[in-house]
Amino acid sequence: MKASLLCILLWLCATSSFASELSALWEVNGFKMPESVVYDPDHQRFYVSNINDNPLGQDGNGSIGWISADGYQSETEWVTGLHSPKGMLLHQGYLYVCDVKQLVVINVAQGTVTARYEAPSSVVLNGIAISRFGEIYISDWLGNSIYTLNQRELTLWLHSDALEHPNGLYVRHGHLYVGAWGNGIQADFSTEESGSLKRISLRSKQIQTLSHDEQWMNLDGLHPLPRGQWLATDFVSGQLLRLNHQGNIVEQQTLEVTAADFYYNHKQKLLVVPFIGSNKVVAYRLD
Repeated sequence: MKASLLCILLWLCATSSFASELSALWEVNGFKMPESVVYDPDHQRFYVSNINDNPLGQDGNGSIGWISADGYQSETEWVTGLHSPKGMLLHQGYLYVCDVKQLVVINVAQGTVTARYEAPSSVVLNGIAISRFGEIYISDWLGNSIYTLNQRELTLWLHSDALEHPNGLYVRHGHLYVGAWGNGIQADFSTEESGSLKRISLRSKQIQTLSHDEQWMNLDGLHPLPRGQWLATDFVSGQLLRLNHQGNIVEQQTLEVTAADFYYNHKQKLLVVPFIGSNKVVAYRLD
């Protein structure tokens, strides 16, 4: 009886909201539709991408800002002249930024754009990830494609409707994991069909959908957790989700709608989330 009761309690904990509440550490307002956050340990600051108006617009009014590690200092428009920047990756002193139909490279020490790699056939580049071998992958959210940066050129790596509007990316154990938004995107960014967690073999490019339960999700940011689990944001519902290795929701916590591409440090239990709709970035402690 005691063993059965313990099993029931463990099951309830694993299928409900987060057992410990999120504690807000700081909040910085005044950004311009912030979509992505990454951390630079060398300069001890977070970089924030500002879409600033139309997510698909090539209008030149987008920018990159920053926030100090403690949240006390910030600059909204540190690097300007971008279009509608979204996902970012920091690698060897350079910030790689997905910017509609191009990948922009910024020298963070100088705060200047050093390169722009074009993908004219893309619709809107969004998520970005890197393998341990230095291979960079970029998702084309509305174009149902994945691109790679190959010898200073963006090339199409995979195109398939089975990607179901790929957003967040992460490379893990020979696979590219994809947070799919879902098919039938509406004007308010909701969908006719649920998104899912997908896994793509880097060798064969075979796409596998991991989520099988009837749980609705529109995945944006994606970050690995121990034991094959994942932390993800649902942009439309404003939920923070913990997914198991099968891609199903086992825990969730309400944040705010338009929670986008977040930063997470598992050792520090630090979660930093940009909210496009409210023009703010919030840091939480996730115990």
